[in-house]
Order: sequence, then C-alpha cells, then structure tokens
Amino acid sequence: MKEARTDMGNTIHARRKTLGMTIVAYGICLIMVFPIIWLVFSSFKGAGELFAYPLHLLPRHFTVSNYTKVFENGFFRYIGNSMYLAIVGTLITLVISSMCGYALAVYRFELSYTNKVFAVFLLGTLIPGETLTIPQVSVISFLGLYNNIWGVILPVVTTTTGIFLFRQHYMSIPLSFVEAARIDGSSEFRTFASVMLPLGTSPLITLAIFSFMWRWNDYILPLLVLSNQENYTIQIAIKNYIGFNGVDWSSILSASVISIIPVIVIFIVLQRYFMEGIAAAGVKE
Repeated sequence: MKEARTDMGNTIHARRKTLGMTIVAYGICLIMVFPIIWLVFSSFKGAGELFAYPLHLLPRHFTVSNYTKVFENGFFRYIGNSMYLAIVGTLITLVISSMCGYALAVYRFELSYTNKVFAVFLLGTLIPGETLTIPQVSVISFLGLYNNIWGVILPVVTTTTGIFLFRQHYMSIPLSFVEAARIDGSSEFRTFASVMLPLGTSPLITLAIFSFMWRWNDYILPLLVLSNQENYTIQIAIKNYIGFNGVDWSSILSASVISIIPVIVIFIVLQRYFMEGIAAAGVKE
C-alpha cells in the first residue's frame, strides 16, 4: 500500500510539474508572439488611431486603406524582386551546400585533408559579416553587377551552416550505400544525385527555410548594391517610408505584415522536416 501511495504521489507531482512547465512555455510564447499580434491589428488602424491614448489592441475603425495605399505605390514590384532573390539564391545555395556536404562526408576516410578543409570552413564563421561588406561591394562593382539583383544573390550563395547540415546528415548514412553504387558502376555525380541526395530531405528543407529567410530579410547588401528603385527589395522599400517629411507608420505596418507572411507560411508547412533537420545536425562522427 505504501508503495502504491508513493507511486501515486510521484505521478501527481510529475503531472503538476508538467502542467507548470506547460503554462510557463505558453506564457513565453505569448510574450514572443504578442508584438506580431499588435503589428497585425495596428496595420488595420487609421493614422490617427495608431497613437491614440489610451492605447488599444483592436482597431476601433477597421480599415484596409493602408494595404491599398502600399499596393498602389508599386509594392508588388518589390515583392517580386525579393521573391526572385530568395528563391534563386536558395536554389543555388542548396546545390552548392549539398555537394560540399557530400564531399566532406563521403571522402573523409579517402582524403586525409578533408576534415582540415571543413575546419577552415568553420573558422570562416568567426569572421564578422560586416567586415566583408566593403570587399564584397568592391568585387560586385568590378564584375559589373552593381545595381543588379545578381550582385545580391551571388556573394551569399555559399553558407557554412548549410554545408555543416548536409555533412552531419550524410555522415549518419552508412558508406556502404555509396560503395554499393560504385560497384554497380554508378558515377560519382549519379551516386550523389540518385542515392544520397534523396536521403537528405530533412537538411534540404531545413536549409531551404533558413536560406529563404536570410535572403528575404537581407537589408545591408541590397541597400549597398541596388541604387535603382525598380530593383529594390521589400526590406529597402519599407525603409523608404521613412522620409524627410516624417514617418509613414501606416504604410510601414502594413508592408511589414506583408513581408512576414511568406516566411511564416513556409515554416508552418515545412515545420516537421525543419525539426528533423535540426536533430540530424547533432549527429557526431
């Protein structure tokens, strides 16, 4: 009887602890999500209602004029530019990262310097990105890509994060798969494309989410490279609502809501693969 009571007490204590942790987790989530909720509701408020006192969350006079004004000012063009930058840049990043990750994982026992090359990649992450801005812009200008969307895409198509994700994932796959394909006469590229790449769905989707988010939210490089307004990305377009005559908060709020929708939708749709990819990156040699 004493053992049964003890087990019951432990079960109740565990349930209370789980309930408490769940409440804390939901509270933290609410604190993090609340600014986004405020942003969305504020985008439907009129200019005079944004700074009304006392502040209120829900709009008293619901209006979509803020969105109408943004789209009438050619915001679709900026969305298209950002979408092109994000999609094309992500595709190139996936190709390069998956190939590099494959080489670093498969050849680690065949080539003695493979791990040293990977160590050099990791050391590159210690360099602050801001220090590379001037060299990047200089190279872009030399190549004639200034004020060209490709001048924003090409400098950032390689990422150590992506290479790391694919390397760790491919290291968790038995090398017998590769050896069997080679025995069957498969070329190295065919082995990569037909055998290993289909097994890398999780890191592929994880890096796709990361890369799309990086390109979509990139601000500094497009600001330095793109001078023609027709080539502006969505982040630079939002910044342009801050002018000499004041700040157009209504347009900034509505444009900001539009800018976060693609990233949220992509993450929600691919969330399961994203978590699997993060877990796979923790596999050690």
